[in-house]
Amino acid sequence: MTNHPTILGIDPGSRFMGFAVIRGHELLDYGVHTMRNGRRPYDVMGQARARVLDLIRRHTPSVVAIEEPMLLPTKRAALISAIGQELHERARELGIRVVEFSPMKARKVVMGNPRGTKMETAEALVKRYGELRSLQPKRPARAVLGPSDKDRYWLHMFDALALTAALQSLGEEGDSDHPDRVGGVNSVDGSRWGV
Repeated sequence: MTNHPTILGIDPGSRFMGFAVIRGHELLDYGVHTMRNGRRPYDVMGQARARVLDLIRRHTPSVVAIEEPMLLPTKRAALISAIGQELHERARELGIRVVEFSPMKARKVVMGNPRGTKMETAEALVKRYGELRSLQPKRPARAVLGPSDKDRYWLHMFDALALTAALQSLGEEGDSDHPDRVGGVNSVDGSRWGV
């Protein structure tokens, strides 16, 4: 019998942080943590840190997959990047391997289409994890309206689950040609590289 690693996936955000924990084909835990905005960005980072440390304590993952932040020139993007870096460092301090995954790479591995939508990714994941069927986002009657608030909320968890499923599909090492690189980032030092 193969001993599967426990993988914690994190989709960091400034308002919502999605998470999922898998071991083999078993979904151990999942959810979305709502960040309560404090007076300073540090307050939000502290909430994210506390939640991730709690998940690590409860599930003892051997690897943490974090969604690579988009590098945009906005305060929100800078905060999300800082949250990702903070989570990265806390996991490393605990001796846990950390891999950053681009959303495109996760979607390519999970459903074969790097340009797939969040909705399509969630649909593919529900096929693997049927217990999530009640949380599967519904396609809006009019696309221009976008998903409902509830569906947008749960998409954060599906994004985190896509990271864990993709990393598991690739093997714990992530990429056989570049074991510390997944989707454009070197997980050892965070430097960018060509895909």
